[in-house]
Amino acid sequence: MKKFLDTLDSFNLNEYIKAIRFDELKVPSLPFQIPVSKSYYGVDEMKNGELDFLKATALSKSKHSVFMCSDMQMDDMVADMDFSKKYMFGLAAILKKGLHINMIHNLNRPFHELMLGLECWIPLYMTGQISPYYLKGTYNQIFCHFLYVSGAAALSGECISGFHTKGKYYLTKNKEELSYYQERSACILKKAHSLMDIYREDKASELSAFLLANSHTGGNRRNILSTLPIYTATTEFLTEFLDKRNVSANGKQKILEYAAMRREQTLEILKNNPISDEIPYPDENDFRKHPLSLSLSLMFCDTNYEYTFEEYTEHLELTKEFAKENKNYSAVQTRENAFTNIQITTHENEYVMISKNKAPTIHFVVRHPILREAIENLEFPVFELSK
Repeated sequence: MKKFLDTLDSFNLNEYIKAIRFDELKVPSLPFQIPVSKSYYGVDEMKNGELDFLKATALSKSKHSVFMCSDMQMDDMVADMDFSKKYMFGLAAILKKGLHINMIHNLNRPFHELMLGLECWIPLYMTGQISPYYLKGTYNQIFCHFLYVSGAAALSGECISGFHTKGKYYLTKNKEELSYYQERSACILKKAHSLMDIYREDKASELSAFLLANSHTGGNRRNILSTLPIYTATTEFLTEFLDKRNVSANGKQKILEYAAMRREQTLEILKNNPISDEIPYPDENDFRKHPLSLSLSLMFCDTNYEYTFEEYTEHLELTKEFAKENKNYSAVQTRENAFTNIQITTHENEYVMISKNKAPTIHFVVRHPILREAIENLEFPVFELSK
């Protein structure tokens, strides 16, 4: 889990896009010709079946969302680097076209394999065009299934567990069959549970509503922060901070209103529930090399406002004052900055929210018990913040 979070912490979508030249990707407009239906037997043919489905979907005129679900063995396919590159290119073409993907992950696998798989999907999650789901229970003891559906084609597959090489795929563009598979995928989605809710700037209002509703629910909170929490800063401190950076009147007002809202929500939680913040406090030399910034990720601010060391120290003192005034609030200092670009909010037994501060700002709310508990149980060296 720590390796997964470190990958997320260091991941930069803009650099990734440049590296794979996604921004230069051209989706061909010529139709892709395949028979109305086709069968694929064995692993090598099934690879071709997946690529044919991606091509048919990317090159069609349909804007229908894409459904992907499989509990079939995949390691023998992933080991083929040529296939993997073509597969990722096909997915990139679908996303470049603007299609949304409903992806049902198979979580019935060893934890390290699960995290490795999610790590590979991080770049796609960052686009905001992926909705990840999972199905409860164990469902591939004997029979394994595969289903990809789009507005252009459906690819259905099956095999016996442990005998992937004997598997079969069936690709169809027939309207009646396609309608059947679209209904089937819709039925599966009704049984699926959200693996994580993903919030980008276009869902800012939904995130705001979620945070407001959550402030009225009970439970312990623990936050692993990459900078100081904005709700411990006073209006006077923030006003002076923003004035020194010549922030426009409109921009300053938005930030002050956001800070007031976050403070109000935090105080509402603290009435009956504890909050523990783990905050970084680097020494002056480290800070000047790697300055920290005002925490504005939840308002999707695209400007980075860095503290001076003196301002950070002043805000730290305000955090101590906030702890004195609120008996349910505590802050501890991390001996080193656990993360530089993500913050983790945990609501015990409810959810974990991983907030990426930049490149781009995005928030993942994880509810799946195995993933949530793994993050909740992360431990870092800390010491009590002196009051």
